[in-house]
Amino acid sequence: MEVILIEVLLWAGLIFFFWALRDGLNRIESELEEQAAHGGTRNSDTAGAQFDRAENVSEPIGRYRDSLIYRFAVIEGKRYQFMHILPWGSSMLHHGERCLAPGLVYVRCDDGRMA
Repeated sequence: MEVILIEVLLWAGLIFFFWALRDGLNRIESELEEQAAHGGTRNSDTAGAQFDRAENVSEPIGRYRDSLIYRFAVIEGKRYQFMHILPWGSSMLHHGERCLAPGLVYVRCDDGRMA
């Protein structure tokens, strides 16, 4: 009798596991569809911040969330230098700062040169 009870509990746990897995995958799928509908520019970690696109980048210095961090980036023809990572859940940028996905903040280079 104990063996049957253990087997029923194991089957119930397996069914619950698959239900939870399906629910999680459905949630991820709906988030991806929403992101595609917004042109892929929204990032849920940065409260809807709009990201700039770099025309040119140089000097990789690290990684953040599977993206390379470059020391320098050219955005709209102007040179910028990496400053910091945008805090999670924030979209607050200071004057003159530009943000590249997934939340890399760059500031304008004073000397205009790429080192």
